[in-house]
Amino acid sequence: MTMSTPSVAAYFPRTPIWLAGLAARTPVGLRPESAAAAVRAGISAIAEHPFFVDRNGEPMRLAQDAVMGPDMPLAERMKELLLSTLLQLPQAASLSANGLRTLLIICAPEQRPGLPDGVAEMLGRAAMGRFGAENLRVQYLAYGHAAGMLAFGVAAKAIDEDKTDLAVVAGVDSYHEHQTLEWMDETGQLKSEVNRDGFFPGEAAGACLLARGDLISELGLALLGRLTAVSAASERITIKLHGKEEVCVGEGLSSAFLGLGPAVERDQRKITDTYCDLNGQRYRNEELVYTILRVQHLSDQATHYLHPADCWGDVGAASGPLFAALAHAAASKGYSRGSRAALWAGSEGGQRAVTLLDFPANSPRKAA
Repeated sequence: MTMSTPSVAAYFPRTPIWLAGLAARTPVGLRPESAAAAVRAGISAIAEHPFFVDRNGEPMRLAQDAVMGPDMPLAERMKELLLSTLLQLPQAASLSANGLRTLLIICAPEQRPGLPDGVAEMLGRAAMGRFGAENLRVQYLAYGHAAGMLAFGVAAKAIDEDKTDLAVVAGVDSYHEHQTLEWMDETGQLKSEVNRDGFFPGEAAGACLLARGDLISELGLALLGRLTAVSAASERITIKLHGKEEVCVGEGLSSAFLGLGPAVERDQRKITDTYCDLNGQRYRNEELVYTILRVQHLSDQATHYLHPADCWGDVGAASGPLFAALAHAAASKGYSRGSRAALWAGSEGGQRAVTLLDFPANSPRKAA
């Protein structure tokens, strides 16, 4: 297992790389189809915790997994979320037994109070133990919200450079630990009746299987969506620095979006649908407003975007794969605005990343 440092500025795969499988476990649905349907319907799982209370003596509100009990330890919660999600993927039962080289990229949270030390490595060991190690290689990206989008870039490069046959981008996160929630409450991050500038924590896992189109055809799987580009940048004025001496005006997120420009110009196709990790924090809202002013020419409707944290809470490092599942559901069911989706997220540490996905006109379809 290795820890990867994101080096992608803007990456455009040289060979056609496609999504061949999607998996999800969220507070509003235990499969990608049910989760997407719940988000589309505006169903929210945000509710009072049975025994956690905030500093004002009121029950904390958050989105919880529908199956796991509220007293399950955080490490066990994250392991259960990840492994159960990976098992939904096609080829999952034989990830290391089918003779194909498989790269599993685990997207994990940034370090924070209450998060066990080495949680990403623990998750990697659990995956290796469940699926075997013969042809399976595990990397991890502990960069929180943006990790999934960064991982799409790492996966695409590995496939392009023939370092792997299959790549799985898997993200998992959970805030369901009292020390974490207490820290959030004390630092003004937990949304409550007296704090409107926070967010509702969630927990979830998502996973995407990627491969070249010809290999997907050989495996008898469907072409769900093409990975067209990944662009990443860093934001200098992070949420911790915002307002102290300078304010964030979206320079990092703007740079990440502008990195997609060559793909938009080459194909003469603008972004039609956008999925993002807005969660109610004023910092994120203002960052997006500044960004739209700079990048609106890349999108058909720059001010239209979906932020599912209203339904399943903030899901941190699980965001990227789950956004891909939402985008595919919208395209395949015919309720998307078009066939080109941008997925973006920003991490507390300053990473900003955007992934561009293109969907077939009649998704899903078999590879030719």
